[in-house]
Amino acid sequence: MDWDFRTEYAKNYSVSFQRQIADATAVEISFLRSAIVGADSSTVRNVPAPGPGAIGPRRPIPELANITAIRWDGYSIFNGITFRAEQRLTRGLAMTGSYTLSKAIDDASDPGPTSFETNLPQDVRNMAAEEAPASFDHRHRVVASATYALPGAGGSGFGARLRSGWQVNSVVIVESGAPFTVNLGTDRANIGAGPAQRPNQVCDPNQGGAKTASQWFNTSCFALQPAFTFGDAPRNSVLAPGYANVDASVQKDVPLGGGARLELRWEIFNLLNRTNFDVPNRTAFTSNFGRIFSAKPPRQMQFGAKLIF
Repeated sequence: MDWDFRTEYAKNYSVSFQRQIADATAVEISFLRSAIVGADSSTVRNVPAPGPGAIGPRRPIPELANITAIRWDGYSIFNGITFRAEQRLTRGLAMTGSYTLSKAIDDASDPGPTSFETNLPQDVRNMAAEEAPASFDHRHRVVASATYALPGAGGSGFGARLRSGWQVNSVVIVESGAPFTVNLGTDRANIGAGPAQRPNQVCDPNQGGAKTASQWFNTSCFALQPAFTFGDAPRNSVLAPGYANVDASVQKDVPLGGGARLELRWEIFNLLNRTNFDVPNRTAFTSNFGRIFSAKPPRQMQFGAKLIF
């Protein structure tokens, strides 16, 4: 760890306005800003400047190799505005929906590597070049949920008990894709292993791509830079696939007397069986560059029972 340890410091601001527009319906608009300084982020020390020749003698301390370290000058800024509507339980139905428009900026989104980026700088002497949208920056996000209790049937016979106590629930989440970084798999700058080098970027890789598993983004927008130099591709310049999912459940309450009841549930995750792709291969100039090999879980179902007494 770098010697100049600092405690991470966060400043959060929020303001919201609420309005009841009907007996059981309310709307809300809220704004949130979060600013973090002194965040712990990874870096590499004892790295030479780009250039030809042996790497060791060009290091600031030739007797040592590269040193992976934790720095304390990371930062993150988030601004988001949310529009929300809620209908409280009325005639068995309750609903909530929200839309968030947000932007998150930082110079590293995690202390270690993730599928979105290595979270190490390209040029350890130019941290300003690492400022970019965070790898958790989902610019648009919609979340909605609903619960509906089916009307009970009159009477006390078996048929009435069978038709009573049913409840249907659902949750919908839709969000735009977060950005990721294209990196090189070779030491083009001749500075040794560690720093996350990037190629040159000659156009917008989010335009012109097939948006399929075989080629998600426009890989021709990246070019190999001259030897002994850093590429000019920004950090987190490509958008990963978005996410859309519907979960649902059916619940049946069976009274057992004496205050006890049996709760039976049938839960369905990814009800529509939508393929939500993971992050594409982001290592430039390889045979699988831009291809997607995995996705989040397909439709899954489970049954459960809970005795409450």
